[in-house]
Amino acid sequence: MWWDTHLHLDALGDEGPALMAAAAARGVTHLLAIGVDPRRPALLRGALPATMQVRYAVGLHPQELPSLTDDDVHEAFIALDERLAAGGDIVAVGECGVDARAGIGDTRERRERQLGVFRRHLQVARRVGLPLVLHGVRRDGVLLDVIDADIAAHGPLPGAVWHGYSGSADTMRLAVKRGISISIGFMALDVRARRLQEAIPLIPDHALLLETDAPPLPPERLLDVAEAVARLRGQSLATVQGISGDNAARLFGR
Repeated sequence: MWWDTHLHLDALGDEGPALMAAAAARGVTHLLAIGVDPRRPALLRGALPATMQVRYAVGLHPQELPSLTDDDVHEAFIALDERLAAGGDIVAVGECGVDARAGIGDTRERRERQLGVFRRHLQVARRVGLPLVLHGVRRDGVLLDVIDADIAAHGPLPGAVWHGYSGSADTMRLAVKRGISISIGFMALDVRARRLQEAIPLIPDHALLLETDAPPLPPERLLDVAEAVARLRGQSLATVQGISGDNAARLFGR
């Protein structure tokens, strides 16, 4: 089975059903659909192919925060609790984390607010026993510091995946040591991403996941990501399929 462990079905628009049909034709069978605000369902505009199974992660993306009031954030966490209590196909909390990009986390106030919201996600994940989907952009050390403090206070994480990883081998090792799986996406296709190219061969088999983060990368190109990962790791495509699929199933269910 091919698992795409991070994509945004609701962001695919009216072309979503056709895009997912193309992915199914290339053998993609399992999806983790990511929500960026618990008040908005992350649903495809149309039907998925019958061969596909979809599960959901629900959380408040850091890029949403600049446009939200404190009351909005409060309402979002109420919606998160309600959706988790309803059960169903929600298997993870997030995506959540820290992001220092312009307009998202480029001021001290915005960065501090991100940290508070991130810590609330950690609390929720521990309470319900679900893995976290982590978003970290240009604040890798801060993300790990928050996780370290949480582990020191409460013990091992209930599972986590660092989505769209693009960092160094050293940071990857630190993350894996903390029980975080590493999801590789479209940056694996960029030969200029030298740090990532060096890190991919060193990811332990038990920690490797694949994703498209669609959009911008079409869901059918999950196999292109897998081929790049296989080449860098010196493994067969079937081996990468097997280990990444088993890891996703362990985290998110078969």
